[in-house]
Parts: sequence; C-alpha cells; structure tokens
Amino acid sequence: MDDMARQAFEMGVAKARASDPTAAVAAFTEAMSRQPDWTMARLNRGAAWFLAKNFPAALEDFDAVIVADPKSVDAYLNRSAVRRAAGDNAGADADLTRATELAPENPAVFHSRGSSRLRAGDPAGAEADFTRALQLNPKAVVSRVNRAAARIQTGDLAGALADCDESLAVEPKQRDGLVNRSTARILNRDYAGALADADAVLLLEPGAVEGLYMRGVARIGLEQFSPALADLDEVVKKAPGLAAGWAARGNARYHLGDSATAATDYREAFKLDGTAAARVILRLVREQAKYRPTEVLAECQKLRAKDRSDAISLARRGLTRIFQSRPADANIDFSAFRKLVPADGAILDILIAAAAKAEASKK
Repeated sequence: MDDMARQAFEMGVAKARASDPTAAVAAFTEAMSRQPDWTMARLNRGAAWFLAKNFPAALEDFDAVIVADPKSVDAYLNRSAVRRAAGDNAGADADLTRATELAPENPAVFHSRGSSRLRAGDPAGAEADFTRALQLNPKAVVSRVNRAAARIQTGDLAGALADCDESLAVEPKQRDGLVNRSTARILNRDYAGALADADAVLLLEPGAVEGLYMRGVARIGLEQFSPALADLDEVVKKAPGLAAGWAARGNARYHLGDSATAATDYREAFKLDGTAAARVILRLVREQAKYRPTEVLAECQKLRAKDRSDAISLARRGLTRIFQSRPADANIDFSAFRKLVPADGAILDILIAAAAKAEASKK
C-alpha cells in the first residue's frame, strides 16, 4: 500500500467526520489516483459525494464498487440511501433487499433497512426489520427504540410502550426513547406520564422543539392551557414550518377563549400541511367527543353565545357530532360555518373528510 495513498485516505476520513465533504472528496480522489483499485477509497468517496448532495457522482462510485465487489454489503446500503434521496424508491428497496440476502445474520443490515422503511412511510415493514435485528442482537437499544416508533405508527401503543420502557431501563437518558414514550403516552391519554417524559427530554436538551411540543400537547390534555400556550409559542418561534405546532397552539388558544387568534393559527397550520393539521385537531376533538361529549357541546354553546363570530365552535361541534354518529346535526353546524367564514370552507372539507375516514376505519 502506497504510504501517500494511505495518508490521503486518512485525511478524507477526517474531513468527512468534520462535515467537510468537498475536502473529503478531494482527499479520497488523491488516494484513488495513487491506488486505483482501492475499493474502500471509492466507497468512502461515494459517501462523501452523498454528503455533498452530488447524487449522480455518489451513484457512479457505488456502482463501480459493486462491479468490483458484488458482495459488498456497505456498497448496497450506501447506494440505497442515495437512490432514496434521489427519489428512486424501488431501486433503494432492491438494494436493501440485496443487502439482507448477502448478510442475513447481520443485525445492522436489518436495522438499516428498517430505518429506511420507517422514513419512507412503511411502518409495518420497518417493525418487521427491527424485530429481526433484535432477534439477532437483543441488546440493541436503538433498534428497540426505532421499533417503538414504528409501532406508534401502526397503532400498537402497548408494544411501543413496552419497547420504550425496556430501552429506558437500560439507557435512562436515551433521548429518542423518551420522545417515543411521550408520544405513545399522549396517544394513550397518559398525559402526566407524557409530561414527565417531555420534561426529561428538555433536561437533556433545553429548548428542544420536540420536548416543548410534547409538553405543550400533554398540558392541553391536562387542561393546563396557559402553560401549554407558553410552550407552543416557543415551538412556532423555533420551528415556524411545523404545522403541528401551529395547530396545537390553535387548540390551546381556543380553549383559552381566544377564537380569533386560534383561527389564525389553524389557517397557518393548514397552509403548511393540511394532513398534519387535521390529525392534531381531530385527535383532540375525537378524544373529547368520546370522554366528555356533554361538556364539549355545552362549551361550544357557551362560546357561541359569547361570540357569534366564533366559527371554530361550529366546526368543533359538527365534528363532535360526526364522532357521535349524528351526521344530520353535524351538517347543520357545517352549513352555519360555511356561511360565517366561506373562505375557510376548504379547511372544513379536509377536517370532515379526515373525520369520516377515521369513523370508517372503526367499522
């Protein structure tokens, strides 16, 4: 091995670790010029190209490594990441499958495919991969934490909580474990537990948006609306592109009796991401319709009596009635909403469609 080639390779590794992909590419290119058949240098250059977001160059390097070494698991894993980033999901999936075929007893390979599937919106596939990774390495805390995230998305809250509890028993300060458990607890209506986990995240990472958001949502669940609003003010300040943050702050403001500014928050949330906004709003409406329906309808009536321009209470009451299987009564509220704020009709349409889909999924 040429000493200069080795030195250039080590420089490339150091530059990549220092988040300087351009310098890393130059160093790995120097190593390859001195040792043309060094596939490890080409593999690392491909990874540096990927960090620099030069996907065609990265693919060229990974393709070359696979031609030289068709059994290179790392090349398939790296190429799958590039293909995913470039929008070639089918190619990315094929590379990940090939990696599992080449290394069926390697837990890291299944963890990688699980992570990719989770990011791609396939939580069931991700759960299967993380389960396989844990069969091969039961002590892998990160695989267990990630399986919890997948289980939250598939609706297996008991399984997600069990995974989080087991992971946090081993690593009590595992940030993602706390985030996932707080999320699962919110969905399971354990708001006090969710609040404790959110506080733990904020102790580890003061000012973290995820921690502030979860604490704000947990406080809404506990009907601590003023402190919830303070948390969610920070969320929209730190992450103005987060639709869920605006929608949750709208929930807090509405329950504090400030329908006008709540409506402004809701509009911003739907402008950013209608699906996410509807999910945040409907989770709360559906929960309240199930556990305190009489109080909800009374609150809507009271707020409407106080402020006849309050369209949110009409939408809330109508959605509540959908969840109570009272579509005719709901339509009366929705018609009144459309007359009061015709410009927000599209937002109401999204909420109604999401509510109907949620109800249909129960049947």
